[in-house]
Amino acid sequence: MNAIANRYAESLFEITKEEHAVKAYQEDMEKVQEVFVDSSIVRFFSHYGVTDELKMSVLKQSFEKQVGTYVYNFLLLLIKKRRIAYIREICAEFQSLCYDYFGIKVGKVYTPYELSDKELLRIENAISVKVGKKVKLRMVIDTALIGGIRVEVDNHIYDDSLSYKLESLKKELLRK
Repeated sequence: MNAIANRYAESLFEITKEEHAVKAYQEDMEKVQEVFVDSSIVRFFSHYGVTDELKMSVLKQSFEKQVGTYVYNFLLLLIKKRRIAYIREICAEFQSLCYDYFGIKVGKVYTPYELSDKELLRIENAISVKVGKKVKLRMVIDTALIGGIRVEVDNHIYDDSLSYKLESLKKELLRK
């Protein structure tokens, strides 16, 4: 992770703890993250040919009433300091700090097809019991998995995929 992004994310996170509003800031930063997922928006805000006044005007129209004052001012600061190009990394690091604060483990679930929210929640609950902490999973479509799922949390892999089972069966048959 980028050192600049870490420093800014940690600074904002310290403010959230002082304000006792970690959840509110986390929700605001999720909104910011959803907007800046589009690389053309990041390019616009980080382009040197676009004046800071125009960037701040667009930012004001987009975020002023949508996020809290500190998050809005934080975005203005990133523009003034020419650090807005790191916004994606800052958001990701900030979310990571929030998850750590709430004791939530973050992982990935690999599946050959799109899971419904209900299915994802069931998997998160099952892995939470296994890990002993609340788990938040991000879905990754992996068509190489013929069926089943594979979950990664904190460098632990829980593999219940058909390809893993077939490979295990192959090894077992070759041993005999």
